[in-house]
Amino acid sequence: MACSPPKPNPTELRLPMWADHHHVEDYRNVHCRQYSRCIDAAVREDWEGFSCQKCPLFHQDAAPHADQYAFDQPADNGRP
Repeated sequence: MACSPPKPNPTELRLPMWADHHHVEDYRNVHCRQYSRCIDAAVREDWEGFSCQKCPLFHQDAAPHADQYAFDQPADNGRP
C-alpha cells in the first residue's frame, strides 16, 4: 500500500497590530505548491491570518533561485 502525500495543514495565526516587524517568511512558505489551498482554507474559516509552521510541507518547497532558470529559457533566435 502506497503512502499518501502529506496534506497541507495551515493553523490560525493572530498577530498583534504592532507586528509589522514580523516577516511573512518566518511563519509561511509562500513558495509551497499547496499555498493557495491554505489561503482558501483560511478564508473559509474566516481567519485573520495563518501559519505554515506546523505543516509537514513547511520546509519542502524553497524559493526559486536564478540558477533554476538560467538554462531553462528558450533560445531567442530573433535577436542579433
